Amino acid sequence: MSPRDTTLTTFPVLRSNRLVLREMRAGDLEQLCAYLGDFEVSKSLSSQPHPFSETDGQDYIAQALANNTAENVTWAIELDGQFCGGFKAKELQGAASVGYWLGREHWGKGLMSEALQAVLAYLFEERALHVVRTGVFKENPASMRVLTKYGFKITGEAKHVCRARDNAELDEIQLQITRNDFLRLTSTDAST
Repeated sequence: MSPRDTTLTTFPVLRSNRLVLREMRAGDLEQLCAYLGDFEVSKSLSSQPHPFSETDGQDYIAQALANNTAENVTWAIELDGQFCGGFKAKELQGAASVGYWLGREHWGKGLMSEALQAVLAYLFEERALHVVRTGVFKENPASMRVLTKYGFKITGEAKHVCRARDNAELDEIQLQITRNDFLRLTSTDAST
């Protein structure tokens, strides 16, 4: 597929060893609200409010389903048939960026590393992107470890609003990875 394509005819379902990254479903609402209603999850995200209501969850799912997947893709992360988190890739026709989260009970199990690798492989190999950016609040070292493990490099710092914290401006570390760096890293991993 050319990066200039303006629509995708099917939703890009991705698979890793333990995960399926799939389209959001109405049936994800209850678990979505439970996970994003946990301040320990939402405090590390820029765009999700706290408290997180059922209406917020319905809006989240509706927006995910309304996306033109040539431009923005919101995946539900599924483990053993159960919704466990979200992953978004946006601005795929320009300055592409990613963001992600997992429900707290799924932290520390290597799941986000799997999801990140699957998404980056899709973005660099299938969508032919050249660079992917992201940002992480300074106080989130676990997310920094996941990103640097997969080759993201720090490009700067900025202030970014966190809705869950009454729109407080927090210090954010900005990172990016290039297609060449990702392919070099994954080919090295495959040869060891």
